[in-house]
Amino acid sequence: MFDTATKCFKQMFPDSPIAQKYSCSRTKSRVMVEELARDTQTDISGKMKARPFSVATDGSNEGNEKFFPINVNVLSNDGLSVEKHLLSFPSLHADATGEKKIKLLDGELKKHDIGWEKCMAMGSDNASVMTGKHKGVIAYCHKKNKDIFMAGCPCHLLHLAAEKGAKELEVSIEDMLIDVYYYLDKSTKRKQALQAFQTLCGEEQRKILKHGSTRWLSMGKCLERLLQQWEPLTEFFKSELEPKSKGKTTSASSTSSANDLPVPSSVSKKATVPSASSSGTSSKQPSSGSKKATVPSASSSGTSSKQPSSSRSKKAPVPSASSSGTSSKQPSSGSKKATAPSTSSSGTGRPNSNKQPSTEAATSKKLTRPERVLDTLQSRTKKLYFLFLNNVIPEFDSANVTLQREDPIIHQVRPVVLKLLKSLLVRFVKPSAMLGKSVLSVNYSTSSPASLKSDIDLVIGHGARSYLEKNSTKISSGNQQRFYKDVRRFFVKACDYIKQSIPLADPVLTNAEVVNVSSLSSPQTHFAAVRYFLTRYPFILECLDCTVDIIKTEFCNMHIAQVMCSILLIPHNNADCERVFSSLFQR
Repeated sequence: MFDTATKCFKQMFPDSPIAQKYSCSRTKSRVMVEELARDTQTDISGKMKARPFSVATDGSNEGNEKFFPINVNVLSNDGLSVEKHLLSFPSLHADATGEKKIKLLDGELKKHDIGWEKCMAMGSDNASVMTGKHKGVIAYCHKKNKDIFMAGCPCHLLHLAAEKGAKELEVSIEDMLIDVYYYLDKSTKRKQALQAFQTLCGEEQRKILKHGSTRWLSMGKCLERLLQQWEPLTEFFKSELEPKSKGKTTSASSTSSANDLPVPSSVSKKATVPSASSSGTSSKQPSSGSKKATVPSASSSGTSSKQPSSSRSKKAPVPSASSSGTSSKQPSSGSKKATAPSTSSSGTGRPNSNKQPSTEAATSKKLTRPERVLDTLQSRTKKLYFLFLNNVIPEFDSANVTLQREDPIIHQVRPVVLKLLKSLLVRFVKPSAMLGKSVLSVNYSTSSPASLKSDIDLVIGHGARSYLEKNSTKISSGNQQRFYKDVRRFFVKACDYIKQSIPLADPVLTNAEVVNVSSLSSPQTHFAAVRYFLTRYPFILECLDCTVDIIKTEFCNMHIAQVMCSILLIPHNNADCERVFSSLFQR
């Protein structure tokens, strides 16, 4: 950029004499930037030496180096606001262990003669290399200052809570979103075909969104878009598979609702040519001058296998064809006759036990991508799961959006998370089990069914409830019961993970709520929260040059802005580091 800036400015501003005389290439520009950076670092380090501060960092791999931006929160010169700065952007060539990371951080602070004595908190993601009690970065920080608070990132944790809850469901939502997107991604022809079906179905022409498992707010938006385009996508994938299914006795679309109603196993009669497998490859079996053999029907995965016969000997046992569609020729032999086992519905070669598989996961893995997608789109049971998640994911997104704010809101972390927990609990726990109890003390275990709502009272969303009532006769009672069971498991898993991963009972989070003075009913009774921070971080009083008694008097008169701003120095997420990566690496 520096090499071409001079030429660009002259062309961009031809009427400017300043631009015409501008001459600054790489060497001069680098010197100017470095000098400006030193001035900025001197100003930041001066504030860190004189007042309380907090540090946050995260790691990113770019090429052969690991970069660690060091973000700091400091008080302004008047002490009435919180400023956020990027102090430095060092890299680490060795393995990023906790010990090496703390050496890197300590080295950067020592460059500016900054000690750890006035550090209030360390912000990071929730990786064990940062939060480990023995060899994590925080363990080494406590050796320098035992009162440093490790502020994990609740945004990451809420995202993981929703993800872990979704894994309790029978349907993999992420796999479906990824399959649909990447099938259309690189093909203009397929995108145009989908647009034609969108017009035919009366839907607005909208793109299928890309879901990223590391993007906190990705799933909700992608899921909503998928449900909006459900009918056009169904017709599109039908057309994609239609040419491939001509002349075949089975196709992926014919098995789309296998999970909706029980399907009894059938025993086929005499066969001439078996149906093709899901990959389009048939397996021919030679005969040796004998009569027609009785052949078991192909499995639901489309795999078939012919059994040979012999006029001089009895039949030999024949293994079933593999689900991958590879042909397996069975020669005739002189062995005794044996009955060939029928191919199981999962294509594994096990004897057919006249039982429907509990899930379609085994068969879906053996289908091609468009077959998997169409199988999901045509399954009423699977759509029910999508409608449920479309209703509950916005609860997580709403909390995550609040916690991603750039302004300091450490005092809102606990209330926001507790609000999310309550909104999840009321969906599957009876009101009588929550009456008079705090959110953290509610018993919602599936081992205590008396405290859980019945199926009809379970909050699954209006869309999912209406769809279930409309298709109650088309979705088997067994699948309905399994759906309700999975929904409860989703809620329990998500609530468990939130309570276990976010330290809602930590005194820093509980006492930080005192910053929200508008919610204090009696300031006199809440001074204990302020005293907690003044005791834990005595340098706050040193910087203010006052005593606890003076602070208490000002607290009663609501004039302790500098103390409150000191509390707000504690980072409430790790989004600032993520923003640095996004701006520098254009992710």
